Amino acid sequence: MSTAEPKLLSVRDGVWGYRQAGGWLLPADPVSFDVDRGDIVMLAGDNGSGKTTILRGILDLNDRRGGQVIWGVPREKVGYVPQESVIDGSVPARALDVVRTGQPLDWGASRERALEALDQVGLRARADVLFGSLSGGQRQRVLVARALVGGPCLLVLDEPTVNVDAETADQIGSLLENLRSGGLGMVITSHVKDWVRTSRVVRVTGRSSKEGSRG
Repeated sequence: MSTAEPKLLSVRDGVWGYRQAGGWLLPADPVSFDVDRGDIVMLAGDNGSGKTTILRGILDLNDRRGGQVIWGVPREKVGYVPQESVIDGSVPARALDVVRTGQPLDWGASRERALEALDQVGLRARADVLFGSLSGGQRQRVLVARALVGGPCLLVLDEPTVNVDAETADQIGSLLENLRSGGLGMVITSHVKDWVRTSRVVRVTGRSSKEGSRG
């Protein structure tokens, strides 16, 4: 009798928020979803609906106020791709340098792995180009390579197509679809749903409620 392969990630009625004066701000209603190998699960919703709060909460970067997060893989096998705008483009770092920060404790041995990761996203030839000189789509692909350098089983991507045109969004979608063909699972936030073929779409509904506040 075969045993079902464990989920990479399971979220059950997860709620996350921020501590504010008078209580907790809970931007989004509870969400539940599973991620298997080769899945692309999209958290879709309007701007400000709480998608990023959920995504960062899954990674313990925001406080969880309810529900469960069950990991089927070690946390070091989870790659995080933040929005491209969080990296200061004025810092004189090459694309290769940015990718190598994905393995900060193994800097000396990471050069070849970083080049391999850049190759996976089609940017090995741009390894020595300053990150700030790249196009928005290329910078986003560099951040994907940064998440790949540690050999993850699961990628968590925050709005990977924000501030790029439709053609570039389609290119990023094709890249992610190629990566999932190798069994890589993904959780993506987006307010646009037609740039990548998803396994499931989880609708995120904003509620902007407070827990423990008065009045």
